[in-house]
Amino acid sequence: MVNSINYKNLPTRDLLYTALIIFVMSTIISNIYNPLWGVIYAFGNIITLAFLGWLYQDSWSDQTK
Repeated sequence: MVNSINYKNLPTRDLLYTALIIFVMSTIISNIYNPLWGVIYAFGNIITLAFLGWLYQDSWSDQTK
């Protein structure tokens, strides 16, 4: 059964900080090495964060349903 996510308690500030860090780090990696490595770094982080969000969704899901 899929639990509904309580969007009122999601840490949007943390999400914005994470997006900013991913953007800055991928830009730095692209400028230092190769633009392909920056894109790979950004997509790797997004996939990792999506997996961890799926893995720990019980901690912010509404348990009353």
